[in-house]
Amino acid sequence: MTWWRRAQAWLRAHPTPADALLAILVIGPAFGGRVNALPGPPIAPTVPSQLLVVASCLTLILRRRCPTAVWGATLTLGVAVVLLQNGPSPALLPLLVSLYTLASRWPVPRALLAAFGSAGLLLVAQSFATDDRWDRATTYVVPTWCVLSAVVGISVRQQRRALAEARERARFAEESREEEAQRRVTEERLRIARELHDVVAHQIAVINVQSGVAEHLQAVNPDRAGEALRHVREASGQVLAEMGALLGVLRDGDADDAARDPVRGLDQLDELVASVRRTGLQVVVRQEGTRAALAPLVDVTAYRIVEEALTNAHKHGAGAAHLLLAFGAPGLVIEVTNPVEPGREPAPGSGRGLAGMYERVAAIGGTLRAGPSGRGQFSVRVELPAPAGSTVPQPAPAPVIS
Repeated sequence: MTWWRRAQAWLRAHPTPADALLAILVIGPAFGGRVNALPGPPIAPTVPSQLLVVASCLTLILRRRCPTAVWGATLTLGVAVVLLQNGPSPALLPLLVSLYTLASRWPVPRALLAAFGSAGLLLVAQSFATDDRWDRATTYVVPTWCVLSAVVGISVRQQRRALAEARERARFAEESREEEAQRRVTEERLRIARELHDVVAHQIAVINVQSGVAEHLQAVNPDRAGEALRHVREASGQVLAEMGALLGVLRDGDADDAARDPVRGLDQLDELVASVRRTGLQVVVRQEGTRAALAPLVDVTAYRIVEEALTNAHKHGAGAAHLLLAFGAPGLVIEVTNPVEPGREPAPGSGRGLAGMYERVAAIGGTLRAGPSGRGQFSVRVELPAPAGSTVPQPAPAPVIS
């Protein structure tokens, strides 16, 4: 059927030759005599009426280019043929074709108006050309065919519209899927960038400080230099482990999320504070309220916020920081404050730490405020939502200073 599909495609691309072929096919049956059982002897076609039939058929060549003009021409010529042949005949076939074409392009009310108008005009012409009675069913044969031609054209138009709408919906759905896929790719890139920053930034800061200590004490205090190098080894081992877990997410897309995501939470807060203290930052930890059971996403966000805030305090502060964890009915409040040494040049960084914290907090519906809090202090305050579920009873520890 390949040749048939090619022929259809060619005819759609060249409508005029297709309409010319249709006009030739219509000429044959249009030359017939009378078709309705009207009283009296049939009237033989005359030369003028046959010429009008040929002219009416030839107008169909332009039916798709000028549908309104072709309809008017076939209607006029059809009425003339009815008057010349004393009744309707197959010579009205071109009019039926033009009505179908018109109805397949016009709105429904206009198409029906054209069909009923044509039917009424033919009835009037038929009343002058014949002695038909209005109570005979055969009188309404041709008007009925006019209306049916328009109904077929309307049905084709509705079908074409439904197909076009279905194709448009399919195209829109395809574009929506592509946009959704692109949006997910962008979100995944941002998530991976945040995770990579969180994993690397803190441990690299520890390595940077401890390697500087080791270099400074290498000659005068080898024992302290060796201890600093052990901290470097521990920090590098931890960052390698977390990097491996993070890269495993990219390598194994079908693995279980819980098994491959580098999830850390407030349960590892003591380890985090200890690693920060080893860099020389004096951290005061204070907890208020009863520790609540946090959702996993809130838990990991809280951990990463504390990690980033303490890292920034170490890089840009004056060697000390205060960490507050306040559990209450609205949720969890985290506040990290550190003194800022006047005139100290900020340590180099990417500048994405605070932006990443804002993105993390906003993603779970929390709020974050960061900036100078007066008297030479810099403060990061985060409010995270927490479910009103069960709590984990833990006594609030006294402030620890080291």
